[in-house]
Amino acid sequence: MNPFNIMGINQPTTIYNTPTITSSKKPETSSTFKDALEESAVDAFKRRRPDCARHVDQQVKAGRAVKERNGVIGLSTEDMTMEEYQAYFYGLLETIPYDSTRVNDTSIITISEKGWEQMRKDPDYESWILGYFVEDRSVRNPFFGWGNDAGCMITEHFGASIEEHHGEGFSKAALNGNSDKDADDDEEDWWIKRHKRMKKLIREQVERTSKKDAAKKAAVKEEYAKQQYLSSQRQHLFLTSDTTASVNDMARPNPEGIAASMAAAAYVNTIDLFGTGMVGDIH
Repeated sequence: MNPFNIMGINQPTTIYNTPTITSSKKPETSSTFKDALEESAVDAFKRRRPDCARHVDQQVKAGRAVKERNGVIGLSTEDMTMEEYQAYFYGLLETIPYDSTRVNDTSIITISEKGWEQMRKDPDYESWILGYFVEDRSVRNPFFGWGNDAGCMITEHFGASIEEHHGEGFSKAALNGNSDKDADDDEEDWWIKRHKRMKKLIREQVERTSKKDAAKKAAVKEEYAKQQYLSSQRQHLFLTSDTTASVNDMARPNPEGIAASMAAAAYVNTIDLFGTGMVGDIH
């Protein structure tokens, strides 16, 4: 049974730039192998950079967890050839997952010959490199889903000490020859775009409110004019007619006036219905 839980499905592309090792002979004795390590590269770095010691210890701890998860926490590498050790280490690296937003990334990992020799005899340094990738691969791509899903091209180089590590990365979209317009759009800050959308929605809300107020005023004005007319008619009939029935007829509500009021109210309510909550729809 393979001790490594290989996670190659839906993984970003990882390229291992393995140097040709000049010697792949096994150590002659265990004592020679152990004596070859004068000081761990991790301890040497923490001695020179005590301000970074806590972070380095966290990375070493994360790397040990990778080995423990794969059942090789106490495995000795002294009986491995360099080719066997490289296959062993790459197998461990393959068990470290990437964040889902990094699915289109391409990574090129280079470890120098002296770096491989140091890792093989220095389990803490080996754990630090594994822990570095645990931390690095967990970082989300903040631009994923915003039109920049092409991923990044990343190079990582490791030597025989922590100080020798360096890495570079850049967006693959930069290689696609985007137009100046696309570049300007990418450079525009997300908060500026959001502010523009907010101003647009507020302007539309003000326009809807103005139309609603104008419709309401027009309806009230029309109803007032009709009531004034009916009032003058009732007053005229009261002064010129002795027929009580005529006065009663004029006192009844006018169906046309009621219908007009209802139509105006319905129009205002319709504006309210479709205008509610628009300012909140900002993403």
